[in-house]
Amino acid sequence: MKKITKFLMAFLCLGLIFASCNKDNFDYEKAEREQIEKVRLEKVRRDSLKRIQAPLLEQYAKTKWGDKAKYSDSTGIWYMVELATGNETPYKYTGSISYYGPQLSAWSATLNFKGELMNGTVFDKNTDGVPKSYSNISTAIDTYGIAWIYAFVPTIINIQGKDERFDGLLPKGLQKNDKITFISPSYHTFDQTEYTKGSEKVTVPKNTPVVYTIELKSIGAVGAN
Repeated sequence: MKKITKFLMAFLCLGLIFASCNKDNFDYEKAEREQIEKVRLEKVRRDSLKRIQAPLLEQYAKTKWGDKAKYSDSTGIWYMVELATGNETPYKYTGSISYYGPQLSAWSATLNFKGELMNGTVFDKNTDGVPKSYSNISTAIDTYGIAWIYAFVPTIINIQGKDERFDGLLPKGLQKNDKITFISPSYHTFDQTEYTKGSEKVTVPKNTPVVYTIELKSIGAVGAN
């Protein structure tokens, strides 16, 4: 996956493509209505989970991080960030415009990370002293959820001269030596899937908010790490 697309648009478009394959006299209008209804129901489901989980996430963030806790209303994610103060040239997140709308270009990253349940139980992490390298960050996103996109990318990215909003948590995006800890609603992480493949052999139940810490050691073009 070289590009990372906004979820609901991808949900709609991919459904239409799949449904239209190898069919004669295909009813495109009916398929579009069905996909729009699926998107609407998915939004209702997520909004319901957000209402249920929001108080728990807020209590966790304010208890753990105090006045350092920050909130993203558009994503429902609470976070605390430590920004690097070096003079290196910031990494520039990029994208393109396709038939499906704005898309992010993927990137490579080397990082220390940890995934925890709200009770502090670690379910996944890199080997101590050995940062995890991703030649394409999409591998991590496919595993840990789109919450990682929000943790990395800037709030707004200029694509072909137009500012496109991606709801990233940080104005400039995550940069080398930045460290972010965030707690995400379940629908941005493992959602309705039980996760059992972490390094610590701990099961993450479905529909469970999780906490991630990412310390970015390097970032660059796909294949650079």
